[in-house]
Amino acid sequence: MAHSRSATSSDLSRNPGSVFRAAEEGPVTITRRDGAPLTLVRSSTLEQEHDALRLASNLVAASLAPGPASFAERLLAPFPWLGFLPHDQREQFASEIVEVARACAAISSFDRLFVMLAEWRATAEAIAAGYTPDHDLDWLDEPEVVDDPRAGG
Repeated sequence: MAHSRSATSSDLSRNPGSVFRAAEEGPVTITRRDGAPLTLVRSSTLEQEHDALRLASNLVAASLAPGPASFAERLLAPFPWLGFLPHDQREQFASEIVEVARACAAISSFDRLFVMLAEWRATAEAIAAGYTPDHDLDWLDEPEVVDDPRAGG
């Protein structure tokens, strides 16, 4: 929760609208005379941080799992959809997720991490659905005219 702003508990009591508007833009630390400070943050931000923590725990568990399997292969446990990706792409995913997770943690913003994860999962789903990469297709040297199948006959 980087870029925190502050307000007093009196500010919150007297002018809650401005404090809430500030919290829409980022966390607001509410200071109190009679207790420890509290932080006002959007629920979605907190949920995303919890999701990032769960993801990080899966990465740590995979990295520490016993056995001779590579880190990329151990990631199949938390991300079974990786099984649809070829070996070299699983290795690329393993490297990229650690790099992006560390960068996101450094700035306390996990949007890019979840975008990257969704992109990789979409790639796995496409492969599972039968997508053939362009480099695996046979391309014609010359265009060929074909009948319109909707013409019927």
